[in-house]
Amino acid sequence: MSKPRFTVIIPVKNRAEYLVNTLRTCILQEYENLRIIVSDDASSDDTKKIVERLIQEDDRIIYYWHETPIGMRENFEFAINQVDSGYLIALGGDDGLLPGGIENMYQILKDTNLQLLTWPAALYSFPGVVDSNGGLIIYHKRGIRIIDSVQFLNNQVNKLWYLNDVECPMFYVKGVVDIELVKKVKNRSKDNSFYSCATPDGFSGIVLAGEAEMFVFSGEPFSIFGMSSSSQGLAYLSNDEKAKRDSEIFFSDSLKRPMHKELASQPYSPLITLMTADYLLTCRDLDGWPGVFQNIDFKKVIDNSIRELADGIFGEHRIVRELNILKNIADMHGLGDYFIKSINKTKRNVVRSQYIGNGLSMNALFFDAKQLGIKDIVDAAYSAKNIYKLYLIFNVKGILFAFINSVVFRLKTKKKSNIYLGDLLAKFSISN
Repeated sequence: MSKPRFTVIIPVKNRAEYLVNTLRTCILQEYENLRIIVSDDASSDDTKKIVERLIQEDDRIIYYWHETPIGMRENFEFAINQVDSGYLIALGGDDGLLPGGIENMYQILKDTNLQLLTWPAALYSFPGVVDSNGGLIIYHKRGIRIIDSVQFLNNQVNKLWYLNDVECPMFYVKGVVDIELVKKVKNRSKDNSFYSCATPDGFSGIVLAGEAEMFVFSGEPFSIFGMSSSSQGLAYLSNDEKAKRDSEIFFSDSLKRPMHKELASQPYSPLITLMTADYLLTCRDLDGWPGVFQNIDFKKVIDNSIRELADGIFGEHRIVRELNILKNIADMHGLGDYFIKSINKTKRNVVRSQYIGNGLSMNALFFDAKQLGIKDIVDAAYSAKNIYKLYLIFNVKGILFAFINSVVFRLKTKKKSNIYLGDLLAKFSISN
């Protein structure tokens, strides 16, 4: 085939309810040279049955099933190892691609001749996660621009918040990468693995930005995050017993990959501040990694982490775990007293809610999913695609053009000829 191969990897475990529609968004892609790899970590639900049925519809799907559980990180690693050429993007079992997403990725990579592309993925929260109707969030960004990697990495050092940076080029849902860059990262690790940290999302954005002097950002979304009741991120935050058990399983599994030694080799923490610092420090120590960034201010690490804990997201029992981790980090850097003073003067925000319904912010558009008729990630993907296109049309310039066009049309329809209606009647009568 004349076009390069694109591979979508979907490492999954027990998400059959959502995976069927995630795969539908992939099957709907018209890009022919596409592979869809599902790596199943010993699911006990109907995942296998659903995937095998969809393979009959689209032979671009390839299915791997692990008889015994290998864990989330190792499942991602396995899926990556099945890709040897072309471009790579990863989806979770409740995420999706927007219509025409792969073709649009290809065109931008072809036009810019770069190896790494990112975009602000839309977000669909399933009914019952935030509210009963569900929600759709679309970032209102425009255009295509080239990002300098050094500037991006230094922004990460200053903000310590990879998750909210729409320019973060992680290939988990919101980015696509030339597999050759992935191979470079693997060659720098001691065990030839891509992931040197416990979590397989933000690390990819930091490490790949360091491998490329620059990368390309598109304001148009090509994919969509799904936030379902089975999302791992929600398990870290929820206080119900099942979520606690699920996150404890992940915490236990992540003990094999503690955080960087400058973070006191502490066990994995779901604090975005600590994850970002861990990614940066771990990447810096990879053999020959070309990324460049300024030194991390550990007082800022303490401050940002405490603010994050005070934000009302975490339950009380979870806050205690993270405070102990943070105290050990502070002690290591001679900031123990500073840490104690900070937590003693910081009040916890016990009421924190997410925006519900239709709305507009400086960065995004918010929609009530039920009002849009959205029932699953396929509906959400189509809605996000169409709403973004409408947004591009109805900017200030577009609205002005539409107004002028309407006025011109109206004037044309009101233009009168020199012929009276009576003359037409007479002419018609004579001719007959």
